[in-house]
Amino acid sequence: MKYTTLKGLISKTRQYSLNSFTSGRFCHKTKGWVNVKLSNDLKNQIIGLFNDFLNRDITNLNDSYGIFDRLIISKRSLEVEYIAGQDYPSELRYIRRLIK
Repeated sequence: MKYTTLKGLISKTRQYSLNSFTSGRFCHKTKGWVNVKLSNDLKNQIIGLFNDFLNRDITNLNDSYGIFDRLIISKRSLEVEYIAGQDYPSELRYIRRLIK
């Protein structure tokens, strides 16, 4: 599946996280887990959203960590949000250290 707009991509997902982006897979609303291709413009837009939120460059990020599932693109605002566990500031510092 190939997507060219953020709204189109997000409308088909249950949740689109940083792990979804790095793995190239997401859970489609009706089809389950699918591989996804993004247009270059959409890929750059998503990188920009995560970069701005984290104040880090994820352009060459290939690693996957469970905590990355908590960094999502909101369906309402189409902005990055963090689904906090117990300690929001500490968890974000940890994520930033993982990305460096």
